[in-house]
Amino acid sequence: MSSIVLIGPGAIGGTVAGGLLAGGRHQLTICANQRFDTLEVKRAQGGDAAAYPVRVVTSVDDVGPADWVLLAVKSHQTASAADWLKATVELGTKVAVLQNGVEHRERVAPFVPNDTAIVPIVVQLPAQRTAPGKITTYGGSLLIAPNDADGREFAALFDGTPVKITLTDDFATAQWEKLCLNASSGSLTALTSDPDAINRVPPLRDVAKAIIEECVAVGRAEGATFAAGYADTLADMLASRKGNRGNSMYYDRIEGKEMEYDARNAVICRLGRKHGIATPVSDTIVPLLAAVSGRKA
Repeated sequence: MSSIVLIGPGAIGGTVAGGLLAGGRHQLTICANQRFDTLEVKRAQGGDAAAYPVRVVTSVDDVGPADWVLLAVKSHQTASAADWLKATVELGTKVAVLQNGVEHRERVAPFVPNDTAIVPIVVQLPAQRTAPGKITTYGGSLLIAPNDADGREFAALFDGTPVKITLTDDFATAQWEKLCLNASSGSLTALTSDPDAINRVPPLRDVAKAIIEECVAVGRAEGATFAAGYADTLADMLASRKGNRGNSMYYDRIEGKEMEYDARNAVICRLGRKHGIATPVSDTIVPLLAAVSGRKA
């Protein structure tokens, strides 16, 4: 049994916490802004629901160091979790970062001791938090971890749970493939306030492709591997989908919350400059996202 602290019980954190509670093998504490006594995870398809009693703390004074800390706040909220990290990370604690983007370690390192093992995780988990302690899922839960000692130890936490873990020897590609999807779909649905925009407005397919092409070029410079024609394949997939539920950037835009555009889009510009790769479409998209971030559609 491991002691686990989960910071940020939103859609991702709540679903992962539900999986751990279903497994019943670990001591779990959730750090949150609002207290709740029961975590309910409901499947949208079929309406099946499970509810688990859970320990939730709202003050750093009520939590201590753990074997594992799972950081599930959104990427731009990492600094706001600094006090939680200080209270829960000590020598030997491992921190799994369940966030979007490709800069997991760089983002978290300033807030933990220098020798802390930081484990980046790619999240493929369609879900929505409908209220504190209430999560609705829209499909399976998949977490992708590096196939190294820390990644394997992280995966073992979920043995016997509904959360599927995949270990990969090519984690860079897994990260950048997810970023290609997030950068294109997330930005365009947020800017248009329409989860079906890429399907409904045919020219947006080419805009999505251009964003993906920039992401692929920068990702390759960072060590990722993409199949020939990857941008066309992903853009065609996005253009063919309709009846979409929307993604987290879309919902943040609709609700007037700050959006996660730095980790999803600005990173392409930032790392593109590092490698001398031009990113004109992303350079245009990012200021637009910045202008509407925090404003209701």
